[in-house]
Amino acid sequence: MPSPLIPGLIERRAERKKQLDALLETAKTEKRDKLSEDEQKTFDDTEREIREIDVRLAELDEQQKRDDAAADIARRHGLGRAEIISEPKTYERDSGHSYFLDLARVQLNRGDGDGGLSAASARLQRHGQEMDVEMPKREASRRAAAERDRDALNRDINARGNRGTVFEKRTNPNRTDGQGGYFVPPLWLIDEYVDLPRFGRTFANSVRNMALPPGTDSINVPKIATGTRVDVQTADAAAVTSQDLTDTFISAPVRTLAGQQDVAIQLLDQSPAAFDEITFADLIADYNQRLDLQCLNGSGNSGQLKGVLNVSGINAITYTDASPTLPELYLPSMQALSQVATKRKMMPTAVFLTPARWFWMASQLDSQNRPFILPETQSPFNPLALQTGGDVEGPVGRMLNFPLLADGNIPNNLGGGTNEERMIAARTSDLYLWEGSMRSRVLQEVLSGTLQVRFQVYNYAAFMADRRPEAISVISGTGLVAPSGF
Repeated sequence: MPSPLIPGLIERRAERKKQLDALLETAKTEKRDKLSEDEQKTFDDTEREIREIDVRLAELDEQQKRDDAAADIARRHGLGRAEIISEPKTYERDSGHSYFLDLARVQLNRGDGDGGLSAASARLQRHGQEMDVEMPKREASRRAAAERDRDALNRDINARGNRGTVFEKRTNPNRTDGQGGYFVPPLWLIDEYVDLPRFGRTFANSVRNMALPPGTDSINVPKIATGTRVDVQTADAAAVTSQDLTDTFISAPVRTLAGQQDVAIQLLDQSPAAFDEITFADLIADYNQRLDLQCLNGSGNSGQLKGVLNVSGINAITYTDASPTLPELYLPSMQALSQVATKRKMMPTAVFLTPARWFWMASQLDSQNRPFILPETQSPFNPLALQTGGDVEGPVGRMLNFPLLADGNIPNNLGGGTNEERMIAARTSDLYLWEGSMRSRVLQEVLSGTLQVRFQVYNYAAFMADRRPEAISVISGTGLVAPSGF
């Protein structure tokens, strides 16, 4: 019996596809060569939902094929009508089995818990067979997503006057995406890494996120260096103004982010805890934070990404004040926003600040001891900013209707006194972040002399912050010394 979910998913996909076509048709009818900012956001969100539907449809279709095959076997053996129930995967959440622990048991050739060595080996073999089915679909989906991201990027850049191929990648044969059977983590862990929003990467989540194409060592995106020129013709038959268009490339090298945890064999042998969740979740949480730190303040050298705070040619706004106040900070904030709008010729999308800076702003009082920042729901009169969120990180307020996003990874040890924070205003859609799929390993040889096992995770990422420096404004100076007590 076909899955009852498939018709609903197909219908929903068709509706979303109609929405995409309608957006493109509207732009075509109005003779526009690109979508508006709101239309582009709707387009990207809808396209992302279609990709998710496609993945789910592929999973259900594969399950249906297995169910049909099982039913056919039942008929051939005279078992009559059989009820086909989807078999749970070996390392489902709360299955009671630990993927990392089983991997360690097999590689160490020891351990008597959860059925012992033979049961662990059988589970890993079954898991490997499951991944042989699931991972090609995941990789195909990732490749398709990378292609769609590339095509969307190509359309954006083509609309701005570039010629020829507008997206190039340089590959290194030593960096290939592959599936490793036993070495592929359980899918529910991968899904948590990919899909669930987490604190720790507010800025990284705000920029344009794309799937890293497989086998990629460097990504090059073209940029117009000198534009064409149009001017009045001084007289009939006079020379027409001409200026050759020249272009250049902005390169984003692919970097590796990796982490590991050494664990005593005694803990693996005796612990009843689900080590998959403890180890993997903690490493991934730190990966998210480190990636965000790199996107903000990476040096671009020694294997680091280049963060926005180290991009040359950005809009630098200085706020010097030994006794800063919120009304005084308002002017450089508006200058930062204006510089993006003036030089980028498009509006900024967000302002990033530390949680401490936000709460300092919220604590500021006017001459009548009234707070400058009030909740948006109270419809305050003439506020300097509005409070819209309640989380420690992420959207917390608005200033001149621009979102204020708190990010605890913004450094607070910068400047001459190594005690300054930074505020960043940016058009985040101009900043590109590519991420690959997470890998994991379990190693025993290097620590065998001390009866330990090493768990590792690693991923590849590329960040292009310097494609349009004019889309970034950074406020610095003594007025942004980290506020005391916050």
